[in-house]
Amino acid sequence: MTYGIGNTSLVRAEVLEELLSIDELYLKLEGENPTGTHKDRLAIQHVDDAIIRGFDTITVGSCGNYGVAMSFVACKSNLDCVVFMPKNYSGSCTTQLNEYGAEIRRVEGGYEEAVMASRDYAKEEGWYDANPGNKNTPTSMVAYVDISDEIQEQLKETPASVSVPVGNGTTLAGIHLGFRLLWHKHRAKTIPRMIGASSKGNNAVIESFSIGLQEMVDLSPEDIDETVVNEPLLNWHSYDGQEALNAIYDTDGLAVGLTDEELLHYQRLLKKEKVDALPASAAALGGLKRFLEENRLKGKHVVVLTSGVKNVRD
Repeated sequence: MTYGIGNTSLVRAEVLEELLSIDELYLKLEGENPTGTHKDRLAIQHVDDAIIRGFDTITVGSCGNYGVAMSFVACKSNLDCVVFMPKNYSGSCTTQLNEYGAEIRRVEGGYEEAVMASRDYAKEEGWYDANPGNKNTPTSMVAYVDISDEIQEQLKETPASVSVPVGNGTTLAGIHLGFRLLWHKHRAKTIPRMIGASSKGNNAVIESFSIGLQEMVDLSPEDIDETVVNEPLLNWHSYDGQEALNAIYDTDGLAVGLTDEELLHYQRLLKKEKVDALPASAAALGGLKRFLEENRLKGKHVVVLTSGVKNVRD
């Protein structure tokens, strides 16, 4: 099964190279996936696993992209899909969920509560639990290994650094795993420096790194400041955050927290390359800029945009 998932474009950003004084900058456009984000890769990995193991229903807790991606792939694969969402969430993704035939169940609380409700029902009803963390971490990380393979093939070499937006940390951890496997198989001479970028003060991975911790610690849910700009990045727990933190330390990388104003700034800069991405996705560009200010690292640098495509019509 592919359904058009993966093999997304890697484009050189010459305008941004000049604006940000970067040697060679490339944008990996994950918005080219069918539902518009990198989450399609994660969804198809878990649907594959669910089918192999004989499940007929798959469930996730989500505030948006993952629920849409899962409902899309489940629909294509003839699996029932149940998405648990916070009761007060009013995003537009509910229309897409309905179009793909997913059942939506509302729960009190936020994203983490939606995940816990999904897990509880999966155990009770015998559904496939496709939520991040715990036993699903290896499967989830493998979903993003292909991004590393694609970057290596598209560049014909390993980049000096790769910057990734961080919520749960799964994507960054998976891309790091992919490059480590390439290195282990002697298909890559080095492993790129890994950069994680998220909302300042609102992500457990970023805040743990900022105070020098090797072991990730949870934030207080009451201290999370959610806005329409930073919502996809918020995570007081970060289900695969330890793996992401390990990847950053393993490669002598950096975790960067950005304000809403900075996220919007880098979103506007991406538009100069005719790339329309969410502010949360643009965090990766801001993370790379901060990293290069602190480390004068030459070579090719890749920003993984978890949403956004390049407008080539003009």
